[in-house]
This record gives sequence, C-alpha cells and structure tokens, in this order.
Amino acid sequence: MSFDPQTIEHLGVKMYSRIPSAIAELIANAYDAGSTGVRIKLYDNDEGKKIEVMDDGYGMDFEDINDKFLRIGRNRQIDGAKKSPCGTRKATGKKGLGKLALFGIGGTIKIITIKKGTGKKYIFIWIGTN
Repeated sequence: MSFDPQTIEHLGVKMYSRIPSAIAELIANAYDAGSTGVRIKLYDNDEGKKIEVMDDGYGMDFEDINDKFLRIGRNRQIDGAKKSPCGTRKATGKKGLGKLALFGIGGTIKIITIKKGTGKKYIFIWIGTN
C-alpha cells in the first residue's frame, strides 16, 4: 500500500483551514495534555497576524515531540494513552490529525514546551508557505 503526500493535506491541513476550528483543536490538545487553563491571544497589527495559545499542560520532551506530536496518524487509543498525562481525564484525541490544525492556518509555527518535572525547554519551529 502506498499513499500520495497530498493525502495528509486533504485529511488534515485542509480540514482545519478555518481559524475557529483550528483554535478549538488546539484547546482540545491542551485538554489532552492535562491543562487546567488555556489562554488565547489574537494579534492583528503592523507586524502581521498572530495567534498565541498558552496552556499549563504536562508539556513534551524531545522524544514526545518526535514520537507523538510529529507522528501523523498516531492512534493514542492503540498506543495505550487513553488518558491524559494527569491520569484523570479520558483523552479526546483519536486520529492523530488534530496537530495539523496549526499547519492549516499558519505560515510559521513555533511551539515552546516544558515537560513537567524536568524544567527543560524545547522549541520546535516550522516555516511553511502559507
């Protein structure tokens, strides 16, 4: 079996090409990360348009970014991650496509994350063509 790279665009990026849908997906991701609060800031000024989403979830380390966040189509139900990192919530994510919400609305994506208990900061930057 093979697939065309356009499949990812059709299933994920185009699915979240509207800002409200993308922001809702980011909030769901924060919930799945055990967050108790999410702050959203929208900017439209001389520097351009920008959306900041900040939460207090469990964060990711380098392995989490590579093995979970950047793995398209990861089924957390099969991977045994049926609950959020805090262990008290049933995870809402199922198909591993929600992270594409970022790529559907932004030309540059910057993720800053600190995994709880480590104090280490990880930065992921993607510069696209939007």
